[in-house]
Amino acid sequence: MPPTLTTAQRREHYDAFVTAVLNLCATNSIRSDLASGRGRPVEECGPRMQPYLVARISHYGARRAHYTVASLIAMQRHLAHEERPYTPESAFPAHRTAADDPVPAAEKDGPDDTAQTAQPLDPGHAPAAGPATGEKTAVQPWRARPNLGTSLAIAVARHGFKQHRMDDRLKTLTRLSSPLLHPRLWTLAAHLDRHNAARLDFAVLLDDLAWWDHDRLHTADRWRESYFQTLDRLVSQEN
Repeated sequence: MPPTLTTAQRREHYDAFVTAVLNLCATNSIRSDLASGRGRPVEECGPRMQPYLVARISHYGARRAHYTVASLIAMQRHLAHEERPYTPESAFPAHRTAADDPVPAAEKDGPDDTAQTAQPLDPGHAPAAGPATGEKTAVQPWRARPNLGTSLAIAVARHGFKQHRMDDRLKTLTRLSSPLLHPRLWTLAAHLDRHNAARLDFAVLLDDLAWWDHDRLHTADRWRESYFQTLDRLVSQEN
């Protein structure tokens, strides 16, 4: 369980951690080290990942969640430092882009917290999150940001993934304990990335994974609810 911090402090840290990992991945050798985690237990990731992560997560607990998310980020083919600031795919963007074009189906296998005042984080270990270009963007309420269920619905509605298989994947994921969930998440995220499907909000995923063993039923319910609601809305929009 994450240490006793305000909700705002935890979420500020999760956003900052994602930004820090994105910046680390600008160096190919570091990116390779971070990607080596592949959802494995922390004890198996230590020699290659610890030098970059220990200081950044020492006060925030949830070690495996941080290691898994770092490996997920490093696995992505399109990162902020390569093209543009990394932003999760919105469920309802104003317009479609080339990245939203569906991949042929034959290629596929298929409670809100009240904001609290946070104390400043250690700037040496938690760089501020935000667009690399310096452009100002509106801050979305945390629970309005896409969770895993939202992203999986986007993969089905916009990228040609088969709904019955994604339904089964989500059902399986939401029943697993952390030791089984983390490697499956890595496999699923790699599959989405290979097909240029929905981008994940890694900070929101990190928050969910940090609390998984202590609040799995609630988090799993949010994933399922977001999945079916988003899928229904996107399919309605297409029709």
